[in-house]
Amino acid sequence: MERQHWLCLGGFAAVAVAASAAATWVGLSGSWVGDDWHMVHNYLYGDWAELGAVFRRNAASYLFVEDKVGPYRPATMLTLIATHLLAPEPWLHHAVSWALHAATSLLLFAALRGQASKASNVEAASSNIAAAGLAALFFVHPVNVESYVWINGRSDLFAGFWLVALVFWLSQTSRAQRPRWVQLVVLGLVAFLGASSKLPFAIAAVAAWLAWASRRPAAASRWAGSAIAGGIGVHLVLRAVFAPFRGQLGASENVFADPEIWAAVPKLVGKGAAALLSFRAEAMQSLSWVLFGPWSMADGLGLALVLLVLAFLVLRRDGPGLAYAVGAILTLAPVAIVSGAFWMGFDRYLYMPSILALLATAPYVSRAVSRGREWRFALGVLALGLLGYAASQTHAASRAYASQEAYDRALLRDHADDPSIHFYFARIAARHDDEVRLRERLSAMPSPPWPRPIIVPTYDLATKARDAGKRREAVDAWVATVRDGPRCARVRIQLETWAQRSADAETAAQIEERLDELACVP
Repeated sequence: MERQHWLCLGGFAAVAVAASAAATWVGLSGSWVGDDWHMVHNYLYGDWAELGAVFRRNAASYLFVEDKVGPYRPATMLTLIATHLLAPEPWLHHAVSWALHAATSLLLFAALRGQASKASNVEAASSNIAAAGLAALFFVHPVNVESYVWINGRSDLFAGFWLVALVFWLSQTSRAQRPRWVQLVVLGLVAFLGASSKLPFAIAAVAAWLAWASRRPAAASRWAGSAIAGGIGVHLVLRAVFAPFRGQLGASENVFADPEIWAAVPKLVGKGAAALLSFRAEAMQSLSWVLFGPWSMADGLGLALVLLVLAFLVLRRDGPGLAYAVGAILTLAPVAIVSGAFWMGFDRYLYMPSILALLATAPYVSRAVSRGREWRFALGVLALGLLGYAASQTHAASRAYASQEAYDRALLRDHADDPSIHFYFARIAARHDDEVRLRERLSAMPSPPWPRPIIVPTYDLATKARDAGKRREAVDAWVATVRDGPRCARVRIQLETWAQRSADAETAAQIEERLDELACVP
């Protein structure tokens, strides 16, 4: 009976692998897209010496210039550069990314089995079925496409792999007959590699440790926590030495001091929950618009559902589940830091939070599966329907990564109401001195409100295109960002600079009027 059970699970896994490969083939067989082109043009990707130098550079060195402030992800960059050195072609990068995602999903199945088995009165078969269904859903979910079909989504993908590895290893520490020092070394190494893939891993790792420690003796919790903290600490020391971050990523002011940015975190959470639950298939979004654009009904419903889940876990006194759920929210929150820059992409930031959410969910799904044959049949039909729909949506999302042309078309098709997407194409046209295309994109750009990071650059683009109307819209959009408070002086300085360089009298007069409206004084 047990052999038949595992054969069924193996067959289900084979179907999931085939479904994922078929759904994503159009993207995995595609070319370079978006930031991937930096890999082609940056000489650092073709230098074997860079394999040892990744710990001395921030990730922006590989995208822009070597002295630009940026994230520190040496483990991620090591995998990208090593792959590129072996074969500087998209196919190998895509193969590595898909294999990493498959390995993460398989490891997640093992970790979810451990979580599901903790539910009371649940047999092993029910735990396995619940874990297999949740892991398969993660494997074919369209939100994850941005992490593994897009080559430069590697950091979230790699960090997610190490997060699942950490959860799995923690679950094995009390069972395996290994010397404690071996367990400590492995935990520390996994924590170091995870943090070196992407720093928000540290938040997710703490959440995973808290969930595990809540059911362990204090002594065991302390030594495991010390090993994890040690691995993350080594990464932080290296970062402080080679890539110090002072909160000015893509902005002239310290983003940590901007309350507007942190006020956008609830919107991030709501949008993330809506994306995961709706299985939507969209091209890459502008993170600036995600943060500063208008709330949608789906965002509000997503946030409300998250709050209900948190309340449910509190009422159930589910300490591990609450640790995972809060950890998922806090792992997503640092995304707000990059809001000071024009930044493309949002879905990939849900990779680690979705893992934590599934870990919190597993015991409840396992209980539902164990309620009897009728429940198992109903949940099986629901799961198959969700998996089929997820695979079709994954296929639709993957098509955007088939080529640069497909990517561009998908951006304009899926986000026509997002002004920052039109700004993105206007900026490209300006770089190529294509004045006709520049004017077309600016004229198609919706009127304000605009995300703050694109306002000043849009004014400059409008000046280059001799588009006085778009310049005046930029002035109003800039003034609307703040009328008093600490940033008001910066707004005034920018307006005064524009007034001095204004190309037409009408714009100059408008700027003078807006200066008079500001509450701050020079």
